[in-house]
Amino acid sequence: MLKRHKLLLIILGFFYLPISASEESSIFQNISIQSDQVTFHQETKQLAFKNNIRIKIDNYFIKGSDAILSHKDEKLEIFGKPATIQSNAIDGEAEIFVIYPNKSIDLIGNAKLLNQGNSITSNLITYQISSNE
Repeated sequence: MLKRHKLLLIILGFFYLPISASEESSIFQNISIQSDQVTFHQETKQLAFKNNIRIKIDNYFIKGSDAILSHKDEKLEIFGKPATIQSNAIDGEAEIFVIYPNKSIDLIGNAKLLNQGNSITSNLITYQISSNE
C-alpha cells in the first residue's frame, strides 16, 4: 500500500513539473533582448544586460543603455539617457522603462509619449502594449 502511494506521488510529480516549468517560462513571451554583455546573478535570479540594449516586443522596439530582467520581481527594467520606445502607434522616451508580464509599461523620469497625434509629458506614464497594433 505504501509503495502505491509513493508511485502515485511520483507520477503526479511528473505531471506537475511541466506545468510549473511552463508557468515560469511564460513570464515574458514574444520578447527579444540583445545587448553587448549579459550577466546572470544566481542569488537574485536576475539577468543584467549592459550596453546597447535593443528589445523587441511584438511591434515595439525599445532601446536603452542597460537593463535588468528580474524573474523574482517579474519585471524588466530598461535604463537610458533617455531610453526610447517606438512602434507604428507610439514614440516615447524616459529615463527608465519598467515592463511587466501583462505588457504594461511604466515610463519613469522625464517621460514623453506621442500616441496617435497626442503628446503626453509627465514624470510617470503607464502604457499598455496591445498586440494588435
